[in-house]
Parts: sequence; structure tokens; C-alpha cells
Amino acid sequence: MIKPINIRGAIHRFLIAIILCCLIVSFQFCSKQEIRQSDEDWSFVVFGDTQQGYGVYSKLVTHMISFEPCPQLAVCCGDIMLRAGNEVEWLNFWRYSKPLTDKMPVFLVRGNHEGNDPASEEVLREQMNIAGNNFYYSYSVNDCYFIFLDSEIKGEEGSIVNDQLRWLNNQLDSVSLETIVNHIFIFLHRPIFPQGFHQNSHPNNNDELHEIFLEHPKIKIVFAGHEHMFNRLAKDGLTYIISGGAGGILNRGYGGDYHHFVKVSFYLKKNRINIKTIGIFNEIIEDFDI
Repeated sequence: MIKPINIRGAIHRFLIAIILCCLIVSFQFCSKQEIRQSDEDWSFVVFGDTQQGYGVYSKLVTHMISFEPCPQLAVCCGDIMLRAGNEVEWLNFWRYSKPLTDKMPVFLVRGNHEGNDPASEEVLREQMNIAGNNFYYSYSVNDCYFIFLDSEIKGEEGSIVNDQLRWLNNQLDSVSLETIVNHIFIFLHRPIFPQGFHQNSHPNNNDELHEIFLEHPKIKIVFAGHEHMFNRLAKDGLTYIISGGAGGILNRGYGGDYHHFVKVSFYLKKNRINIKTIGIFNEIIEDFDI
């Protein structure tokens, strides 16, 4: 015997589904509107450790480009890959990054998952589009200077030493004399002071690096990835930020275990730099000035 269709129940379930969809769309719309407009002069965004988690990353990219004014550049603190040298993974990364790269340049830092064998380095050099043999470099925009370090040099993994350390010192000494540069930002993959899963495997010369940074007061923030979390550490007046939540599996149990990116905003007349950590629903999670 065929059971009669419960029309009233079906309509009830349909209406509930419609209401839930409207609530979700309304929540996402309101959260976008909350932080879309800004009176800032300019900004940039930072993220790390996508590791092929493109369901998360694609949503974060949508939020990164939703601001007005739009950020001028983006920095990825490494670990785009799961398998070093895999060109298909690179194609996927650029595919999901296209809305971002259509709006701004994306600067890359080498992570341990990008590899440091000759074959992986050849692929990475093509993807990063940088000249020379080194994966550390610098860039300037407005009154800011960006230094991108390489914590993955073969035989020097996890440290900034030898030729790179000499290069870093020369860069800092030179740019500190530049009157047009007011702020320096440093980016690398492995944190100088890890706070999560890797907290017992800090760089061998982390204290030396910290002292070097303190000698140059124009340095405002040292950004890193590697740990799949967000963390802010204030040490002797210098801010260290770990941003490794752009798609990879999160490290639980250390705090900051949420997917996110970081937005750095400049208010020139107020001489103000504001930092926001923004989550997957475009919600502001952290909001502070330095």
C-alpha cells in the first residue's frame, strides 16, 4: 500500500531549509559588510601553510580581496605544497589564487614542504619567478621594506646563518639609514620562537637573530608560518606573529587553532599600524595596534 504524502510536513521542512539558507547568507553578508569598508591608507595580507587545503584557502582568498581599499600585496609564509616539486600542486595553488593575483602581487617564502633538493628547487624557482640562486630576497613598497628569509637552505634548515645572515645584516644596516623607509617587516617559514607543535625545535641562533632585530627599531613584525595556528608574541617590544592557518590541518591544543589570514593596515595621519586576524567566515578574531 502506498503511503499518502504528508504535504504539510514536506512544506514545513522546505520552509525550514529556506530559512536556514537565508540565515547563512545573511550572516555571511553581514560579516563581510562589517569589515569591508575602511579609512586606512593601504594594507597588505599575510597567510601561510595552505598545504592543498583549497576548500579553506579559496574562502580566505575571497575575503582577502573583499576590502575597500583592496590590499596592495599578499605574502605566503610557505608550505604551499604537500609534496615537494609537484607541479600539479603548483597549478592548483595558482588556480585558487587567481582572484588574489588578479588584484595584487603574491610574494612567496619557501617552506619545508617546498623541498630543498635540486629538482624541487628548480620547480620552486620557476614558480617564485626570482632571479639568482637564493630564495631570500627583499622588496619595498611605500615607506615599508619587506625582507623574505629562507629557513630551508640545505644543511642549514631551521636557521638563518652564514651567507644569508651576512646578507640580512647588510640589508638591515643599509635600509636603516634610508629616510624614506619607516617600517621593516620580516618573513620566514619556521618561527624564531615557535609556540605550538614545534616549540622545542627553534632555530639554533634564535637569540642572536632576536638581538639583531632589536638593534633595528624600524622592524615592526617578524612573520612566520610552519605551525598551523595563529600566535602573537611580544618580546622586548618586538612583535612575532605565526600565521599558518590558511588550509593545512590545524595544530590543536596550543591556542589559535583556527583558519585565518592576517591583515596589516596603515593609517598614515594617525601614525598607526593595525593588525587584524580574519577567519573563514570573514569574522575579525584578533584586532590590535602595534
